[in-house]
Amino acid sequence: MTTLPGLAGEIEALIGLDLTTKLLRAKGGCQINIPHRDRVVGSALATIIGNAAVLAIIDAYGAGAMWLPMASFRGAKRRKADAVRMLRAGASLQDVALACDVASRTVSNYRAEIEAEAESRQFALPFDRTDADLAE
Repeated sequence: MTTLPGLAGEIEALIGLDLTTKLLRAKGGCQINIPHRDRVVGSALATIIGNAAVLAIIDAYGAGAMWLPMASFRGAKRRKADAVRMLRAGASLQDVALACDVASRTVSNYRAEIEAEAESRQFALPFDRTDADLAE
């Protein structure tokens, strides 16, 4: 079973989650060139995921151009997801900013979003209701 959707899941089934994640973080949302078998060693793709993984992709898809999905693995969405995960785990603003390569003010905004989301899920308690609410 794969954890990623679509083509990313197919690649994951071939080379594993770790190498697929590494590939998508480097080239997600871009077109890559899958080399011919005789040009695997030293190819740009092999420097990212290794010769054996490139050979597995060649066996499944052949040589040529391929568009990789999930640009979120390498862009702003990925940095935000990492920052939110770290904040929920209790990391400081500065630690998150440095680890995710974003400004500490941006991390502060992410924390405010998390807090707003948490507040919106809270039930209204009986003593929070107004007389108008009770009359309905």
